[in-house]
Amino acid sequence: MTDHAPLSENLPKATLLLVDDRPDNLDLLSRLLSRKQYQTYSVTDGEKAVKVAKQLQPDLILLDINMPGVDGFEVCRRLKADSATEGIPIIFVSVFDGVLDKVKAFASGGVDYITKPFQFAEILARIDNQLKLKQLQEQLEAQNAKLQAEIRDRVQAEEALRQKEQYLRLILDNIPQQVFWKDTNLVFKGCNKNWSDAAQLDSTEDVIGRTDYDLFSDPEIAEQFRVQDRRIIETNSPELHRIAKKQKAGADGRQIWLDINKLPIHDENGNVIGILGVLEDITQRKLAEEALQVEKQKSERLLLNILPQAIVDRLKRLESEIADRFDDATVMFADIVGFTALSSEISPVEVVNLLNQVFSMFDRLADKHRLEKIKTIGDAYMVAGGLPIPRSDSPNAVANMALDILEAMAQFQPEGNKSLEIRIGINTGPVVAGVIGIKKFIYDLWGDTVNVASRMESTGVPGRIQVSENTYLRLRQSFDFEERGLTPIKGKGTLRTYWLVGRKERG
Repeated sequence: MTDHAPLSENLPKATLLLVDDRPDNLDLLSRLLSRKQYQTYSVTDGEKAVKVAKQLQPDLILLDINMPGVDGFEVCRRLKADSATEGIPIIFVSVFDGVLDKVKAFASGGVDYITKPFQFAEILARIDNQLKLKQLQEQLEAQNAKLQAEIRDRVQAEEALRQKEQYLRLILDNIPQQVFWKDTNLVFKGCNKNWSDAAQLDSTEDVIGRTDYDLFSDPEIAEQFRVQDRRIIETNSPELHRIAKKQKAGADGRQIWLDINKLPIHDENGNVIGILGVLEDITQRKLAEEALQVEKQKSERLLLNILPQAIVDRLKRLESEIADRFDDATVMFADIVGFTALSSEISPVEVVNLLNQVFSMFDRLADKHRLEKIKTIGDAYMVAGGLPIPRSDSPNAVANMALDILEAMAQFQPEGNKSLEIRIGINTGPVVAGVIGIKKFIYDLWGDTVNVASRMESTGVPGRIQVSENTYLRLRQSFDFEERGLTPIKGKGTLRTYWLVGRKERG
């Protein structure tokens, strides 16, 4: 058993027992909870969890299901069967998300169920809520036990009842939640001030003796509540964390979110004598979650402007090294001819604006042909097909984009400048593609196919598209070519290359 003391010198808010067969899970959760001033104890097997719970008497237990030997369900049943530990609330934390697993968890005595992977903010909220419910339940049961013990003496019982009701009222009226309770006939027996204010009652006394039909103008809504409450009484099981959205009455009429929890109230013999309802206004939390979601979407859109969707998905799964081989990729380089000389004649701002116009036009063509823009290198533009999602028609798509580029550049007339010419090179073959490093990610390509594609562009001529023999063999049935012949290629000797002229006319 490991003890993780809180990081602060302040007293811990509560003592939590964490049960999971994976030490790494326990270590992470213990550290996170310790930062929130919880005293945590960790065990990795069910048998030991039962013994430690009896010795430690924690305020709450976070319990995994899948463990060697005694599983989480059996641990929960044993603890609930023991009077020394039956009052400890148990929250199941499991990778299992099936309805039957959840039903089994609640049937064994669990008060809540959280599915892994969890959001830490959610687990904190649920721990806090269960601790508050436990405290309130203990206070109510303590008050009830004292009243039952003192009822033998009428005078003392009446005085004790009056004093304890005042104390309970003080507690209930000072907690932020809205609280009400009913008897087994679903007649209201009381509420705190927060609940009466929300129900627009003049006082907390106004609810006593009334039913849902008296409070709700819509009988269908009243009937829904009564059906739910009957089920809780009949099954003797709580209904936890039912989120409801409602229109707030009053001048602003804004919408609010409520986290509704209902649980059966028991007498000293374990008989259900009523229902306790606890409602918490979680509007601010929901608004914060919605704002966080909006920001997350903005961040994801920004990330998708940098990396392909498939790569973003893998990074989100925390893959640290991404490198894949693609045996059939087509790579194209397009370079603006004479741009270096032109840059010396115009201002830097005009250079950037001109490149932005040209490359934005290329970006739209890449989207049109479903190709992946890799990067820009000065005044050169690099695009690829067949990755990160393989496709068999990548040579055709790249060839069509190259022809569209020539057509677009022929019509492009930059303001105040002479018309620009483009030189294009294409090659097809295997590449390795991926993301490397830890900063300023870029999806890039490596391999001889990339080098040859670059040489196809650099050894070409303005206004033409030079392709390798590999690409020519893939495209000759659908496109028209002119053979250029053997061309000296740096690092490769001489290669047979071709000029892509246009698309074949369909007969």
